[in-house]
Amino acid sequence: MKILGLIVEYNPFHNGHLYHLQKSIEKTKATHTIAIMSGNFLQRGEPALFDKYTRAHAAVKNGVDLVIELPTMFACQSAEIFSHGAITTLNSLNCVDAICFGSEEGDVDILYTISKILVDEPEGFKISLKKYLSDGMLFPTARSLALFDYINDFKLLDISKEKLLNILNSSNNILGLEYIKSILKLNSKIKPYTITRVQSDYNSETIESNICSATAIRKQLKDLNDISSISKVVPNNTFDVLKSKIDVDFYPMFDDNYFEILSSIIIRDKNILNTYFDVNEGIENKIYQSIFTSLTLDDLKESIKSKRYTMTKIKRTLNNILLGITKNDMNKIKNVNNIPYIRILAFNDKGREIIKNIKTNSDINIINKFSNISFSKDDEVFKTLIDYDIKASNIYNLIYYKNNKNLLKGPMDFYISPKYVK
Repeated sequence: MKILGLIVEYNPFHNGHLYHLQKSIEKTKATHTIAIMSGNFLQRGEPALFDKYTRAHAAVKNGVDLVIELPTMFACQSAEIFSHGAITTLNSLNCVDAICFGSEEGDVDILYTISKILVDEPEGFKISLKKYLSDGMLFPTARSLALFDYINDFKLLDISKEKLLNILNSSNNILGLEYIKSILKLNSKIKPYTITRVQSDYNSETIESNICSATAIRKQLKDLNDISSISKVVPNNTFDVLKSKIDVDFYPMFDDNYFEILSSIIIRDKNILNTYFDVNEGIENKIYQSIFTSLTLDDLKESIKSKRYTMTKIKRTLNNILLGITKNDMNKIKNVNNIPYIRILAFNDKGREIIKNIKTNSDINIINKFSNISFSKDDEVFKTLIDYDIKASNIYNLIYYKNNKNLLKGPMDFYISPKYVK
């Protein structure tokens, strides 16, 4: 058995994901696949289009063998924290042989070399970085130039300064570098691979072929409110799973669906906004002032945006407020080197084989049903992580179930079992 790990959001699972899955299996010669997937809230600081069980179901229908939830506290944060949580989860299973991620660069050796310098911080790199910082450069610029100097001085790669800057500023490369950095820091046996992203940019908002970005798909669904509008860019299995939800009045979720809840929290928590993770440098005052004059979430985000705060950073900050993720709680978990549990969302027969392998090789807690779990009061990391998973689902479901209130029995993590796909 050779197990491939994939770090995903599948929001939703589209043709590009299918290509990535197939090419990753081919490249790594994997026999089994695990996807570590974000739950109901995502890395860009927004809710998922459809709930985590539905997206996991679609993933297994399309060929993934086992889908495991990435704990919420990691799933909604910066590339560094997101990647650390995902790699640590995979590493904690003690049976994953490889990961394969999409990147703009496509050459894992280049990404590995850069990552190793950033992790090891050799003396020559540190001296160069200190010099550029003392010249008044911003840290990202100084780091890029110091990297180039070190690579060039020791002839580690044949790479131009322009190409290095492009690598360091491309969304999927950034994630890839963080994945490799986490593998190195954990001294993990997991081997990284990458494949080049095809045809569509990560943030492209247009559908021009049968492969497009998830961003474009989400925009299409929001603008047209018609599931048939995405039929050519998602596999039939995805389309059928999503349509089955819409047919029973579960509709795609977008961040503005949660604006009223967020507004209430901001007003209620005026005096403690700065306790939430990423709420720094007085931005809480701007958020509080702006909430009274903002008619929509877009209004609020635009009023907060500045040179210091990118739109994605603002979205994550507001999402941390929505989910109540505090600095104190983040400090408990952001540097852990072992994840105490996994939540299984969906699996097939080969997924069962992986679960058996995990049980043999790891002492990690495997959660099939929350109703069967005894929450460990002694393990602070366990309790912190799982409490936020439950809270995030509860907040998400307040809106997601608005047309199906009769089905909302309570905290739904205690009522929904993993989906077995035959």
